[in-house]
Amino acid sequence: MYIVLKDFEPMVKDPRFLRNGRPIPNFSVLPREAWANWLLCVVLRDFFQHDITFAEDDETDGVIYDKDTNQWFFTEHVCALQTPGPHASLKGEDRVMYAIQHKIDRGVDYARGKRLVVFIEDAGEWFPNRVGRSIHGTHSFDAVYCIGISSLTDDGYTYFVTQLDHQNSPAWKVFINMDFTDWQVIRLQ
Repeated sequence: MYIVLKDFEPMVKDPRFLRNGRPIPNFSVLPREAWANWLLCVVLRDFFQHDITFAEDDETDGVIYDKDTNQWFFTEHVCALQTPGPHASLKGEDRVMYAIQHKIDRGVDYARGKRLVVFIEDAGEWFPNRVGRSIHGTHSFDAVYCIGISSLTDDGYTYFVTQLDHQNSPAWKVFINMDFTDWQVIRLQ
């Protein structure tokens, strides 16, 4: 995970790659998909205390692999970015819900056996518990995660990771130091 973190450094420091970057050479997912999968892995590693990593997959947006339990979790990604289109003016929960609904609309068969990862940028204030309650019972994904940048300081980058739940959405911060050689996971709720 440390080697991969260093590989991500130029892509994260120039966020154009995360917004619209082409697939990574020799890897079949977009930079933002790989980056979100890495962030999700470090949170899951910290939470479960398992050796968890990610890989590419020809039919989905990547796979999360728990080496301790030999379980694979397929991911599907969607963006809640501030880009041109019908959702450009949406903020907060409306932007997050628009992105999630885009994937829910693809149907039960599309969602079954996958975890949805929503990559959020500049959505403004939103409340994961509200979104979790709003989508409860409306989709067939195994889980829905939201991931996005929380802050950038001289010390490094802080990303949030939350799993949407209809009661209480667990949330974490992932702090990455400025030279991309280490990270820290902090459980928020």
